[in-house]
Amino acid sequence: MKQALLIVDHFPPSFAPRMGYLAKYLKTLGWTAQVFSIRHPSKINKFDNLVGYVDAEEVAMPTYCNHHGANRLIIELGGRFLGGRTWSIHDQKMYKHVMKNIADKKFDIIVCSTASFFPLNCAYKLSKKLNIPIVLDFRDIYEQDPYVYSTKGLGGLLRKTQIKQRNKIIGKSYATTTVSEWHREYLSQYNPNTHLIYNGFDEELFSPRDEAPTHQFSITYTGSVAPTDCIGSRDPELFFKAIQSLHAEGKIDPKTFCVNFYTDNVSQVYLAKTIAKYNIESYVHIHDWVSSKEIPDILAHSNVLLILVAAQNTHGVMTTKLYEYMAMKRQVLCVPETNGPIGKIIAQAQAGYTFDNQTDIQNYLEESYNKWKKSGMVPCVTDWDYVKQFSRQLQAKQFVEIFEKAVSENLKEKQN
Repeated sequence: MKQALLIVDHFPPSFAPRMGYLAKYLKTLGWTAQVFSIRHPSKINKFDNLVGYVDAEEVAMPTYCNHHGANRLIIELGGRFLGGRTWSIHDQKMYKHVMKNIADKKFDIIVCSTASFFPLNCAYKLSKKLNIPIVLDFRDIYEQDPYVYSTKGLGGLLRKTQIKQRNKIIGKSYATTTVSEWHREYLSQYNPNTHLIYNGFDEELFSPRDEAPTHQFSITYTGSVAPTDCIGSRDPELFFKAIQSLHAEGKIDPKTFCVNFYTDNVSQVYLAKTIAKYNIESYVHIHDWVSSKEIPDILAHSNVLLILVAAQNTHGVMTTKLYEYMAMKRQVLCVPETNGPIGKIIAQAQAGYTFDNQTDIQNYLEESYNKWKKSGMVPCVTDWDYVKQFSRQLQAKQFVEIFEKAVSENLKEKQN
């Protein structure tokens, strides 16, 4: 059985289920793995269902300052004195820890998955030290949203330096994988062997459920909401304005019309303020973040599933909830977007609707609510033959095909 060394920024039970699902299906594909990631606060540990499929260790990293931005600069700049230009303290600690704990083991490939930059340097140095190929996986990149990370001052200089170093490492890797057409096209300029592997859904959790009458017309949102400084980033205000107008016109009733958000603490604060702004507290209910294994039942007892997208100034952001929603065969409402990548997939799947203005959202909600009042349901005709291509099991096969080619070509090079 071939073995992969995964060096990642997050791993279950923490966030980033993409690598967790890869690990889940590796053994059925003739592979196993050992994983090293950074330890994150337990409050975000919501993927315990993905624990135990491979050996995985969270490496504790020290905090030098309570201010997040200042702490990040200390970590990055301090590493320059330890390992060279673009080397961080986290790279140094991770590299030493990994080398110490794999001394008697043999690996066939290194896989590095990140949402920005770390731990690319560490993973690349390990691949050179062990003389094995490396595959890089990017869930996000800086360029997809210019507002997430500062472009000014020391932060901006750090961003520029990391992008330059990232592109060099991409060019030296065997292959790169990423999550959207836009990401693939962008990263291909640095490595033509760049592959699109969408995020997706776990068929053991998310699958079509027969529609059944609900006691309320229920709209559900799962995941983070709090926006970045990007204009239009996960903007719920058009949606809330539509509810406000429908209430003012007497077309909806809080006893039978409800919206439920299952989200993190920061998003809860943001939502509470925004909901109060429109005086729709009786319609919109905020709940704590729940574990991934609880989500399918919540979605199954909903009539409409809400997606909020960053409609302006962002590129290729493909939220995982899109695939999980479609797999449940419940109607999907996406705002504020019409022609973006998420909207195109929803249209191809016949899974719902995308709108970018209040009038269309309002008309959709009124029509769907009236359908519910007649039957207790909102019919959905999702094309399952299209949706099933986004299963995590199929995506694991796509990853392994790349790994197999990398190992085979590396072996040929060594023999020659």
